[in-house]
Parts: sequence; structure tokens; C-alpha cells
Amino acid sequence: MDIFFVQITFGVVLFFLINWIGKHSYSIGYRGISIFVKAEEAPALNFLIRVLTPIVYLIIISSALYYFNLDKYVTNIYLVNIYYIIFRLLFNLVTSRGKLLDWYRQALYWSTIIIISYFVYDKIIRIKENILPDFTTIANELWIIILIFIFQLTNNIRFSQDGTVRRKENYLKSRYRHFNNLYGELIKDITKNEALESVAYSILIYEDFNRPKVIRLIENIKHRFSDKSHTLGVMQVKSDKLINDRESIMLGTTKIVNSCDRYIKENSVDGEKVYEWNVINSIIADYNVGSEYLYEVNELSYEIRKIFYPNSKDSLGFVE
Repeated sequence: MDIFFVQITFGVVLFFLINWIGKHSYSIGYRGISIFVKAEEAPALNFLIRVLTPIVYLIIISSALYYFNLDKYVTNIYLVNIYYIIFRLLFNLVTSRGKLLDWYRQALYWSTIIIISYFVYDKIIRIKENILPDFTTIANELWIIILIFIFQLTNNIRFSQDGTVRRKENYLKSRYRHFNNLYGELIKDITKNEALESVAYSILIYEDFNRPKVIRLIENIKHRFSDKSHTLGVMQVKSDKLINDRESIMLGTTKIVNSCDRYIKENSVDGEKVYEWNVINSIIADYNVGSEYLYEVNELSYEIRKIFYPNSKDSLGFVE
């Protein structure tokens, strides 16, 4: 039983390690959901990183366990990567990210990881003396050269991003309708402007994406044992008391409206034009810092306005 728990722990650690490597760690920042997807610059490299990182991890922890004479934990250690895959799958489902995933590609990644993991375990890791590779023969060197050549060749292949864009559009529509059904009247009553409403929804959806329900529940538990103020609720509003999602939306949307009014008041001097894009940028930057946050939320706001408010005459300033 202790082997089972140790290997599951290794699988969970791998999940957070890969997130950290990919600079998408939950604890250190936000992950983008921009509709405007850039072309995948190095598909072969991305595939290798996603597939081989768990394999390298398996070899490293096996070597460490052998070194400390903990050989029993190496038994069937390929299961670590299966636990990692299960944890990642559950995480994506619990955080409502299923609509964003290319399930065919994920199936390819995961099946490849499982096959290679078992092969490496059976042929290398299982026998303690084989844990380090032997490159003494010219045949091995030749195959390394061949593999490098194939890698360079396939790394120039480019894949269509149409599927990714479609999944992100579907996700955006799904989350907008979800929040509009729950809090649409509340947001509309506070903003009283459809252009401002689209900004509020863009921040709401982006914050929810990066802090889904399960993470917010953990934050609420942490807050109960602390005297400090924390960002809480679906709109991640700073509060010194526990608030629910509805209260968070009320406070967050009010903050957006106040930020808009303040910017327009401060910049409407001597008859100068106040440009709408400046107003929106100011609202988003005031809500949360970071150039990526500003860029991503701005794009979401544009898409929401285009999809859900195509005939709206409301604006937040002069539009060129």
C-alpha cells in the first residue's frame, strides 16, 4: 500500500513540475485563453517535451530510489506516469477546461507516454544495472544522429490552428452563457452600458478560468485560518472577510465601473477626446497588473462584444 501512495505522490508532483516547466503553474500566474491563437512554432519540440518529460522524470526518480536502496518503490514505477495522466485528466474536467482540449491530440500524447513508460521500465529501469544508458557502440551513436535528423525535419511541420480557435470560441460562449444566466441581471444593473458589460464579462471569465471553483474553495479554507485580506470569489476581489461568488461579482463589477468613471473624469479636460481603447486598457490594468493579463482580457472583451453585442450602440469613449 505504501508503494501505491508513494507512486501516486510522484505522479502529482510530475503534474505540477510540468506545469512549472511550461510556465503555467497555478500558484505563480495566469494561463491565457486568447481567441487569437498563434501558429505552433515547433510542433515536434512541443511533442517531445510533453511526451519525454514524464519519461526522463521516471528515469531520474528511479535512479534516486535505487541510490537510496529503496528498490521496492521502483517496482512497476511506470504506473507513476499513468497516475499523472489520470490526475491531469481529472484536473481539466474539474476546472471545466474540457472544451478547450483537443482530445485526439491528448489521447495521442497520453497513449504514447504510457507505451514508452512501460517499454523504458521493462527494458531499462527494471534491471538496476541498466539504469544508465550505454553509448559504447557505434550503432547507438548512428541512431542518435538519425533521430536528431528526423527531429529537425519534423520540427518544421506546421499544423492548422482552426480546431484550437473553434474550441476556445465554444468555451467562451459556454462560460458567457453560464455567467449570464446566473448573474446577467446583476451585471447589467451595475454597468448600465453594454460596452462596459463586455469588459466585466471578460474579466469574470478570465479570472474564473485561472481560479476555478475547486481552487476558490481552497482559497476560502485558507482565508478562514488567516487574518489577512485575500482575493476571493469568482472575480478575485480583495476582501478581509469571506465572500461568495455573487458578492465577488458585485464588488468586482462596481470596481470596474468606478475605474471607468475615474479615468473618463480625469482625462476629459479641455475638450480632449477620450478614446475607448484607452478607457478599456485603463480598466483592465487597474483591475490586475501584467501585460499578458491586459492583452488577454482585452481580446476576450473584443470577442464578447462582437459575438454577444453586435448591434450595441453603447461605447466608453471616442472610437476611431
